[in-house]
Amino acid sequence: MTIFVLVHGAWHGGWSFEPLQAELEARRHTVRAPDLPCDDVSAGPRAYARAVLAATGDTADSVLVGHSLAGLTIPLLPARIHVYLCALVPAPGRPGTDVQQEALDPAFGGAVRDGLGRSVWPDVDIVETRLYRGHERRWAEWAFPRLRPQARSASLEPCPLEGLPRSPVASIVARADRSVSPEWSRKAARMLLGVEPIELDGGHFPMCDRAAELADVLEQLAG
Repeated sequence: MTIFVLVHGAWHGGWSFEPLQAELEARRHTVRAPDLPCDDVSAGPRAYARAVLAATGDTADSVLVGHSLAGLTIPLLPARIHVYLCALVPAPGRPGTDVQQEALDPAFGGAVRDGLGRSVWPDVDIVETRLYRGHERRWAEWAFPRLRPQARSASLEPCPLEGLPRSPVASIVARADRSVSPEWSRKAARMLLGVEPIELDGGHFPMCDRAAELADVLEQLAG
């Protein structure tokens, strides 16, 4: 049995891993999928890391999976192995906005700002065509009612690390990702993480429509 800690990306919550969580639990693994304070305008990656620890107690013996924006958070936590799932990889000393300028697909976007400057998705059609591109509409309909405002503070806080952790690491890239560029992810895996990326078909949310395939990969990484 392996402990998997699944850390969600922008706008989402631990619920975004429900299909993958069900698949892993059916294989008798323990899964923890905490919620991050993504709507808190004062919270950055360090606050996100504290939220993960508060919800899980410890991550040192876990397979720690960070999806998308959570790639800025997982290297701040100990783990058996850090898994970057369609994720940003932080640059020590630089804010996440620097990474996003390089990593995000040029066509990504569609969210608007609320009164606190947080980004929100205005309707399910935009979620389908911009955020959940490459996935069946049912996944956008599944996600939209639960999406939360995303504060910019998560991307503005410079990475406090002097270097990325040298513990075991893996990168999983979705070939049809239209949020985080697959080309950038492949380059980041090789040049920043020092690993060959593992590739899956499909879009930015493989934990939804490719849960069994992703669970196979995570089990292999867990050893």
